[in-house]
Amino acid sequence: MNSRVPISYRPSIEREELENLITEKLHYKALNRFIDEAVKEKLTRELVVTSDPEMTKLVSKLTEVIYEYKGWKFLKPNKAVINRIDQKVKGIESGKVKAVRWKGSIAKS
Repeated sequence: MNSRVPISYRPSIEREELENLITEKLHYKALNRFIDEAVKEKLTRELVVTSDPEMTKLVSKLTEVIYEYKGWKFLKPNKAVINRIDQKVKGIESGKVKAVRWKGSIAKS
């Protein structure tokens, strides 16, 4: 007897676009498989990594090493950067540019 019950999911981007990204760029056979693996990965990360203080400390140190190796530095934005961001937001607020709210980790190329 199968006791799994489907859970409805409404993606924040268009379904066709999501399916294209997952099947063509990430080479998954099906959208469901990707969603299942993404949920398992997120649960593991949240339950294992963030609940263990030693693991959190290790991840923090690794992050510092990677930033140093790559030469990355995150700073507070200056006025010029803030103005550029504000200009882009004005287009979205005015409705001239379509806003896409995505909280996932798919980087568009």
